[in-house]
Amino acid sequence: MSYTSISTSRPGPRFQAVETSEESDALMVELFGILAANGGESVLVGQDLARGVALSIAKWEDSAASVKAIIEMGTKGLMEVVSSGPFIAMDEFLPIWTAALNDN
Repeated sequence: MSYTSISTSRPGPRFQAVETSEESDALMVELFGILAANGGESVLVGQDLARGVALSIAKWEDSAASVKAIIEMGTKGLMEVVSSGPFIAMDEFLPIWTAALNDN
C-alpha cells in the first residue's frame, strides 16, 4: 500500500556546518540519495518561514520506508525531523470524514 508523508524539519548538524555552496550541494545529493534508496519520491519541498522549518511531501511504498529514511537522515546528521505523518489529499479525506460523521 502506498503512503504519502508530510514532514517538517530543520537542518541537522552537518547542514548547519556548511560554509560553501559546493558542500551544500553534496549534502543535498546525499539527502536525496537516502530518499531514493528507500523508494521515496519527492512531491514538494519548501520553506515554512513562519514556523522556521522546511516542509516536504513525499510518496513511499509504505510507512516503514518513510520511517527508515527519517532515521537515516537523522543519524547521518542531515536533518532534524520535527514532525512527520500521513498526508491525505482533501478529495481522499472528505469521504473518510463524512463516513466518520455518519457513524455517530
